[in-house]
Amino acid sequence: MIVLSDCLTERLDEGCIKVANSLTRRIKQKYPDTVVVSYNRKPKNSDIHLNLNKLFLNRKLFSLIKSNTSVLYIPFASNTLGSAVRTFMLSLFGRKPIKVIFALRFPMGFLTKLLLKLSKAEIVALSGESYDFYKKEIGNVSYLKTGIDVGRFLPVNTEEKLRLKEKYGIPTDKKLVLHIGHLKDGRNVEKLLDIDGKYTVMLVTSTVTRDKINSELKNKLQNCPNIVLLDTFVEHIEEIYQMSDVYLFPVQKNQNCIDVPLSVLEAAACNIPIVTTEYGELKAFKGEKGMYFVDDLSKEALNRTIDTAACVSDCNNREAVLEYDFEKSVIALMSK
Repeated sequence: MIVLSDCLTERLDEGCIKVANSLTRRIKQKYPDTVVVSYNRKPKNSDIHLNLNKLFLNRKLFSLIKSNTSVLYIPFASNTLGSAVRTFMLSLFGRKPIKVIFALRFPMGFLTKLLLKLSKAEIVALSGESYDFYKKEIGNVSYLKTGIDVGRFLPVNTEEKLRLKEKYGIPTDKKLVLHIGHLKDGRNVEKLLDIDGKYTVMLVTSTVTRDKINSELKNKLQNCPNIVLLDTFVEHIEEIYQMSDVYLFPVQKNQNCIDVPLSVLEAAACNIPIVTTEYGELKAFKGEKGMYFVDDLSKEALNRTIDTAACVSDCNNREAVLEYDFEKSVIALMSK
């Protein structure tokens, strides 16, 4: 197999990038004959790096595709017209099975749909919602549950939670509400300003690759006395989840996050109560104890739900996300 992607990098600070790198690394470990081909970004761990044009017209790529049994294509742009053109070209070169993972889902025009249909590529959807969308619009689609390393994101006891708060300089006499994600318009990050001052609120944000940072909002967050803004890459991000008491995911608008919000899965794997909107794949967790869904993000309603979540004592969110473990999803992906 060839895994072809422009998402491969050592800097895992974007949902699509995390999914692409996590799946690729595990596929390579489990199936050593896999040829990992990168373009645009140049990682240390790809087998081959190619300088490709927008149409993928490259003799070396032609040769690689012809000499391998199948292709897994993971484009950072997801289901844009450009990705559809390149998916079609890959199918034209190799005349063999092609799978393509679209982590985000955008509206598609006639030409995009036509090219994907003509390519006969199998679209791998990361949410039930996207599966239904591609099934209706394209036809050839499968559904893959993925997005979490359950061996890294683990629950900790109360003593360890307090130790981690001390390590990161977080007050130990208040409960901590966490959000991790890009500081950009469309993600409702401004809702953090509405959280009651009896909580410490932490926002972890890093390099924005798709959109510019909302500087005005950043200044407001930095000047709010109960908000801690961490805007650097955190190597042991699991510790940030582990020391938290509630995880908040306020995103509502489509296309502002990948189909399966990885931060929510990571928080759930650490057994943290979660206050969330019904975004993408998160709908699959409705009814789970410890998952608190909100459609009203007014100040009063939001704080009321956070208060409820902060008091839960028997949260078992980890059990709900175990099937999204990357190890399991690689087996499922390769067996399709």
